[in-house]
Amino acid sequence: MSAIDEALQGIRAAVDRQLGMERIEAPEVDPASLERFSEDLPAELSPERRAELLARAEELQPWLQGPFLLGGDLVIGGAWRNDQRWVNLGPELGEIEGKRVLDVGSNAGYDPFMFKLRGAGEVVACEPFDFIEQARFLESIYGTGADFRKIGWQDLDPGDMGEFDLVHCHGVLYHELEPIAMLRRLREMTAPGGTLLLGSMMLASPELSEHARFVPGAYYGDPTWWWVPGRLCLRWMIEACGFDVTGEFGRSEGPRGEFATINGYFRATPSERPPART
Repeated sequence: MSAIDEALQGIRAAVDRQLGMERIEAPEVDPASLERFSEDLPAELSPERRAELLARAEELQPWLQGPFLLGGDLVIGGAWRNDQRWVNLGPELGEIEGKRVLDVGSNAGYDPFMFKLRGAGEVVACEPFDFIEQARFLESIYGTGADFRKIGWQDLDPGDMGEFDLVHCHGVLYHELEPIAMLRRLREMTAPGGTLLLGSMMLASPELSEHARFVPGAYYGDPTWWWVPGRLCLRWMIEACGFDVTGEFGRSEGPRGEFATINGYFRATPSERPPART
């Protein structure tokens, strides 16, 4: 068994603990309603090509992100309906034609593909886990030009990579033991006048909005979830790391684990104030 196979097997075990299944079926959707991440997707797939794509997709299970149209009526992925999240995210994106975009925590690449579809000039997509093999498989089909790198936020370096007009990070912060360090790094990667779009799970209780809850064991069956901030707490964290928060959007119900949560986005721009000292 290869190292990638072993890593994916570990991911399957984690997903099984969380969702009660290792293999995730594609949702029942109308293929015609899905985004086409390539103009060259065939209207029909030969039986041989369809079987080839399905076999490779099965090797890469579990698919959390999706749904992805591969051509014809073939749809794969996932546990998360990223297309539904983009109903809220899309109108908030603004004009990104020709801009540099950094996506942190890309998983199978749905967001990077959407940024390219919206006209981004350069998209650098960072994913430290072997979900990136799913993204690379999809990129081999779509040919968007997105640059998928198997790195985490700790490896981001503005001296090497430059700064970005848009930094997008969704579903990562609560997995981090050092969320402030991550936010400070995202600030370093955001160009003057640029935008941060940060999506995260938060505590649902308004009474706990100023608090953050540390989860030393697991939440929702996932042992990699550590910090769950309240809405106001997360806003203060973003501001302390050198941003001005300019808006919030996309509020929805979060995972139903041991306590109530919500999901939501913050929009922020680099502040003229220096980040808080440590």
